[in-house]
Amino acid sequence: STNFNTVYVLLFLIFLILYQLSLYLCTKFKIKKIIMAYKILDNCVACGTCIDECPVGAISEGDIYVIDADSCVGCGSCAGACPNDAIVED
Repeated sequence: STNFNTVYVLLFLIFLILYQLSLYLCTKFKIKKIIMAYKILDNCVACGTCIDECPVGAISEGDIYVIDADSCVGCGSCAGACPNDAIVED
């Protein structure tokens, strides 16, 4: 179990490093971000389930929640967790 947790953490850190590197390269060479962001529809009931699932904190609270497209890494964790199917690819 401990080895599995270590591997999981290492894979997550590698993902974050590669993501940050891609953002840097896109900025340096003025390449538009190609990751498909998600958006939250009007049928959101603001239950908060998606906030806990987002690995990068791209979701903010409000009457309905909002996903920051620039921060979203397109992983889809929020969409999979939403009990109302209120999160879709933008």
